[in-house]
Amino acid sequence: MSVTFSDLIQIYRGSEPVNGSDMRAFCIQTEEELNLLNQLLSDENYDNTALTSDKTPQLDMVINLTFGTPKLQFGRFFDKIENLIKGDIAQFNNTLLSQSPYFIKSENIASFDQNISILESYQVVKEFLQQLLLMDSYTDVVNKKLIFFSKKTFELSIDVTNKLSEFVQIIKNLDIRKRKLITDFQEWMNDESTSSHIDEKKSILAFVLSDSLSQEANLLDVIQNIQHISESVQAQYALYLENFSYEKFVKKLEENTEKFVSKINDTISKILPQFLGLPFLTAVPSALKSGDNWLIYLALIIYCLICGYGLSNQKLILDNLRQDVDRFEEKGKVPEKLKEQWKEDKDRISKLLLKQRHLYRILFISLLFFLSYGIYKFISII
Repeated sequence: MSVTFSDLIQIYRGSEPVNGSDMRAFCIQTEEELNLLNQLLSDENYDNTALTSDKTPQLDMVINLTFGTPKLQFGRFFDKIENLIKGDIAQFNNTLLSQSPYFIKSENIASFDQNISILESYQVVKEFLQQLLLMDSYTDVVNKKLIFFSKKTFELSIDVTNKLSEFVQIIKNLDIRKRKLITDFQEWMNDESTSSHIDEKKSILAFVLSDSLSQEANLLDVIQNIQHISESVQAQYALYLENFSYEKFVKKLEENTEKFVSKINDTISKILPQFLGLPFLTAVPSALKSGDNWLIYLALIIYCLICGYGLSNQKLILDNLRQDVDRFEEKGKVPEKLKEQWKEDKDRISKLLLKQRHLYRILFISLLFFLSYGIYKFISII
């Protein structure tokens, strides 16, 4: 049966220190306690628990226990919170190890305890530090520094061991509002929906840190100035997104304008060559002076109907393009800075639409003329 660090702490909390000794006395009062103690003391679990006893445990017996140093991955004992911070800073680049459960003897608190303000604050700071590790350009493990590259290089020391008392005090003074500030900023930096802009986020964070803090700054300074740093980074990122969206919209506007212009030019113009055949068909009967001219006039009528069908289709496309232009203006949400450019582009598009409509009318009237002529001649011959 496997045991957990919380099982070990349960026994520790139920024991009392033995004067003049490192051992602790524990009175076994229930079968559950006896079974748990036997599991913790077993050879199978000793490598993890490092727990020893001066005698074989029995029910209603007081035994002396020695709590050694457990395997680090299993759990960690610390005399004071300062020792916890030292241990975590020493292993800051080892996420798995620094996240193993712990117990602080002087405070009688464990990492798995609920609603312990100082532990909640410390966990928030630890997670924020892990996020900073993901945002830096280079991590100097030896000197415990995070290196950020922007317009200039900025080095942030995370070694707080020489300011432990001050750091502990800062953690103790973190209220719910400030913890939320740190957590929200950390979650914003880690937001998957904006992961495509992560390089810009890193660059902006580096610039704000170098602009807001001194070259000798450390993690304490970041925590103390978290509101200003968070607001500055997010404000500059919003400006970047606005510029990014602006440039993207400029490109979109240019592409759509060219698309509209190209489609408009292709509408009526596509069937224009077909209409050039109408005068030719009209002149053929006179040239041939044949008795079978009625066939040519019938062909002229059919050809006019085909041209009319093609012309009506192109007119429909022209009307749809006009609606697309209006829809783009209504739903495209053209930025204020681009409205003047869009107005010029729209005027250009509108002029082209007007010219194509004029061409449509001319072709339509011409078509009616040739169709009427063909029908008249056909009826006259028949």
